[in-house]
Amino acid sequence: MHLNDKISIMKNLLVAFLFIVSLGTMAQTKDKVRSIEVKGSSEIEITPDEIFLRITLKEYKKGGNKIDLNKLESELVRSVKKLGVPEQNLRVENINGYNWNWRKKKADDFLGSKSFILQVSDLKKMNNLVDMLDSEGLNNVNVQSYSHSDIEEYRKKVKVGAMKAAKEKATYLLESVDAELGSLLEVQEIDYGYQAPMMSMRSNMALAESDVSGYQSEVEFMKIKVRAEIRVVFEIK
Repeated sequence: MHLNDKISIMKNLLVAFLFIVSLGTMAQTKDKVRSIEVKGSSEIEITPDEIFLRITLKEYKKGGNKIDLNKLESELVRSVKKLGVPEQNLRVENINGYNWNWRKKKADDFLGSKSFILQVSDLKKMNNLVDMLDSEGLNNVNVQSYSHSDIEEYRKKVKVGAMKAAKEKATYLLESVDAELGSLLEVQEIDYGYQAPMMSMRSNMALAESDVSGYQSEVEFMKIKVRAEIRVVFEIK
């Protein structure tokens, strides 16, 4: 092997050795970075302004005549208008039917049922709606779901609040040991979203059919809880 070839090989080995040493030094430097890990959380409660009601109407027989869905539906549409709710807030959800008479335990005339979803901003006039409808044709009313028109803005707000809470926590913890907060190293979002549990309106139906006339409920609707939690890692200066 020529001398020049040997020199070239030695140079390559030296470069490789220096590269490995450099990586080791960088890893050691990284390991020496002092850090603090904390979690911050934020939660708010808001009153929903988008409430979706499921209203189910059913055909029935009275005096040998069938009260059909067309009559019951038109009555529902008129009642919704009287409440001042836009007609487009009422939508058909499902239609089904049956022809079995449970009392007679045999097949009878076909009777249908139809469910609707009605969007309202509050429930304080729902007793009036139930009272305006045919009690025999009204099969069920319940809250399907509810939310808020600005729910995404509230979710952003709690996330920012959780981040600020985490920074504040890390700051006062380090100050207690005469250390100073450094740059942000890592962020992990633990998103709880929002909780909107279901509710039943059956108690309101019973109230509307009682002897209490003209009553307007002042009971507040259940709040929506919007919560966020953030895990952060800060450098310690």
